[in-house]
Amino acid sequence: MKQTRRTMLRGLGGAVIGLPALECFGEVTDKTQAPVRFGAMFMPNGVNPPDWVPKGVGEDFELSPILAPLKDHHSNITVVSNLMNETPSSDHIKLTSAFLCGQNHVGQKSEASIDHLIAQKIGGSSRVPHLRLGTEPPRAQGYLTCSNVSWNEDNVLLAPELNPRVAFDRMFRDFNSPEVRRKALSQRSILDAVLDRSRSLNKDLSSYDKEKMDQYFSSIRELEERLDKIITPPARVAGGWTPSLSANSTMKLRPPEEVPDNAEVYMDALIDIMILGMWTDTTRVATLMMGHGLSRKNFSFLDGVNNDHHVTSHHRNDPQLLREYQIISRWHVQRLQRMMDKMAVIDEGGRSLLDNTLMLFGAGMSQGNTHSGVNIPILLAGKAGGGMKTGRHIQAAQNTQHSNFLLSVLQQMGVERDRFGMSTSTVDLS
Repeated sequence: MKQTRRTMLRGLGGAVIGLPALECFGEVTDKTQAPVRFGAMFMPNGVNPPDWVPKGVGEDFELSPILAPLKDHHSNITVVSNLMNETPSSDHIKLTSAFLCGQNHVGQKSEASIDHLIAQKIGGSSRVPHLRLGTEPPRAQGYLTCSNVSWNEDNVLLAPELNPRVAFDRMFRDFNSPEVRRKALSQRSILDAVLDRSRSLNKDLSSYDKEKMDQYFSSIRELEERLDKIITPPARVAGGWTPSLSANSTMKLRPPEEVPDNAEVYMDALIDIMILGMWTDTTRVATLMMGHGLSRKNFSFLDGVNNDHHVTSHHRNDPQLLREYQIISRWHVQRLQRMMDKMAVIDEGGRSLLDNTLMLFGAGMSQGNTHSGVNIPILLAGKAGGGMKTGRHIQAAQNTQHSNFLLSVLQQMGVERDRFGMSTSTVDLS
């Protein structure tokens, strides 16, 4: 679709975006290929499988009631069914961390999440290698695992940012200003001193304490790299691809300081930040927790819903709760639909931002009524820069390990792995 100044200025959330004066609003002449981005959107509490799984297999499939909002994107999605996480029955907490790891992190060391591994592969040249967002604060001690889907190699959770303003500022504040650079230099100096002191103590530590110190070093590595990028911003390769929206042209879209009270406004604000981050090439990997794994978010603002999300997921086959469960699940899919609508009209030289993205949407749990890990709801949106054949319902063999699918996603994004989690093979996504 040809992009014009008018469609670009429509922007996100109806706001006006000030675009660079020299942008080309006709045919894009730069033939340099835009990068492929990756996104993950976690939906809590699963779904009722009969309301999710499409009818038909391959290209000839009919969208289910929950997936119906994606009717205009039928050709841009790949639904994968019959995936199983770990064992046939588990719980909200374990199956939350398994969404991107293939195994749970409760009381054991598991794989790093695929978003983290993909960010290590493709995120290094962007200002924010891995953007992580969420909508609900962590649960009390003992439930932290269900409040997080991203993990590093040291079994350390990578927490999401909950405040839209903070997330926006992290990406789009003018990091090239003298004031911000001076502050970054100061922070880096303090960080260097702390690291030097910590490393000098390392030789006198027990093996247990050394492991904890390794985790500490890992947890601050991201901060160290971020400060380096502020002090010395990465230079673009001469003649290389340039995003159609400059990061310096986003400040009119800066969210209000207060976190929105309205759940839909809140979610859409975070989604808009994900889109802006990818559009401006400020980030190439973004993860959104639409709620934590035990979410009790109240959805009574939706017509026909009287209960919170967790209650409806334990429906006990009650017809009214099943209806409410479907409405809530559909609302989450509508957020994906809105995101796809916006990404589809952002031209990047013959392909849209949606074409150049691979977005993983779904849950680690099938449905909450029995805490089932069988036939979990999973779909992919976007064409990964042309590497994905879309418009399909892939019906894997019964109880195919979710790790097989995650390994295939890693390979699709260029991460060289032969095994991942509990994988035994791969799922053909080509």
